[in-house]
Amino acid sequence: MKGSVKFLLIGAMALMLGACGGGEKQTVLDTNRVYKVGTTAEYPPFETLENGKIVGYDVDVIDAVAKKIGIKYEWKDMNFDGLISALQFKKIDIVIAGISSSPEREKVVNFSIPYHESKTAYIMNKNNPMTMEELKGKTFGVDLGTSYETTARSIEGAKVIAFSSTGGTLLALKSQKVDCIMVGEVVANEYIEKNPELAIFGYGDGEACSIAFNKDDIALQQSFNKALAELKEDGTLKKLQDKYGI
Repeated sequence: MKGSVKFLLIGAMALMLGACGGGEKQTVLDTNRVYKVGTTAEYPPFETLENGKIVGYDVDVIDAVAKKIGIKYEWKDMNFDGLISALQFKKIDIVIAGISSSPEREKVVNFSIPYHESKTAYIMNKNNPMTMEELKGKTFGVDLGTSYETTARSIEGAKVIAFSSTGGTLLALKSQKVDCIMVGEVVANEYIEKNPELAIFGYGDGEACSIAFNKDDIALQQSFNKALAELKEDGTLKKLQDKYGI
């Protein structure tokens, strides 16, 4: 669902730090530790704030995995573009935010097996209709640090305005400061339901969403992979997807 354009620079920083000595690899899962889970609670039904509490599909996935592997955790709501660097420098231990792996990211963090796949939806304002054949030269609103930013910048003649929050991106489209925005299909459906002046006008390639970990947390990554495979096999992930209409 969401990627990043900044990880080559971050990766270079990580390599410099690594030259000074990396952290100790955790090959045994520490069940006494309270793990900090980073997310961006602006993407319903995956993660959003309700009465000050983070809820959604990703929240339920973390809870199901945590119960299965016997760990405690707490949530940290952050801007999306700061999640990976916070994970690298161990300010948080886990990232779940509809995030997709990429070769650049894999240089600096580890990823779980995928737990969800989502197509990319292109959204327009009905007062400024457009088609997928008219993307060239358009103005795109994107969330800073996402894979949608990378995609938009690859379109010939495109002007890209990156926002630090989803609210800013959505408001820019509603006020016609941008021609279109890109989000995951499920999130797009939520936007359309709540904002009838908007419409989906096309779809792009899908992305597999994974959970990210610090490079040192080997046991945590392996435990999550095993648990996710079991939750997929026993139908738990499907039940959660049905619960949220994903």
